Amino acid sequence: MIDVQQCDGVLHLIINRPEKKNALTRDMYERLAEAITRANTDDQVSAIVISGKGNVFTAGNDLDDFRARATDDRPKPSAGLAFIETLMNCDTPVIAGVEGLAIGIGTTLLLHCDSVVTGRNAKFKTAFVDLGLVPEAASTVTMPLHLGMRRAMDLLLFGEVITGEEARESGLVSTVVADGEAVAQALTLARRLADKPRDALRASKRLIRAPWREQIREALERERSVFSERLRSEDCRAALERLAQR
Repeated sequence: MIDVQQCDGVLHLIINRPEKKNALTRDMYERLAEAITRANTDDQVSAIVISGKGNVFTAGNDLDDFRARATDDRPKPSAGLAFIETLMNCDTPVIAGVEGLAIGIGTTLLLHCDSVVTGRNAKFKTAFVDLGLVPEAASTVTMPLHLGMRRAMDLLLFGEVITGEEARESGLVSTVVADGEAVAQALTLARRLADKPRDALRASKRLIRAPWREQIREALERERSVFSERLRSEDCRAALERLAQR
């Protein structure tokens, strides 16, 4: 359910579960993390592109996985956060090509990408509070960093839905293109990067991100603990049940 393609120095990871709006399961997170880890040590890969199959990026975490974790007496560590940590530690530039829905971690993972191309009518939303949860993926630091505190509150607390154009104005994405063209443009940008000296590219990314790296890592750990508690709360279980009955 994660398609992996490699050509001309670019690794393209495609979230391929269109029948479930590309919702991410534990296995899919693990495949993404494994592919990024391999690419980061492959001298034939100079850039990574992440996109979704069809006209959806991802509807976020699979709700069945959430329900299983919420009722498990001994839950496994979050594969989603392990994937985010892999993304955080990746020295190879990562570009996202977003079409359609980018929900939950589908939005917060973009905060760890180096460039984001989106279709004009894409929809971005984080619904953590609505589910009785708290923000994750270090978004309590990265979203204010990218968008500013007030706009971050709009997305993380109010769960506001924003379009591709609004996402660019806010600073969540880099480039807006016509719907259906985001992935092609992301691949074009990745090939531009692949033409540059690989070691200089990776060293530059490390230097740019260095001032915030520890702050972001600490936020991830703070969120991890509270998110786990909230996932097992009555609020969260009730919200997941309501969604299951729709």
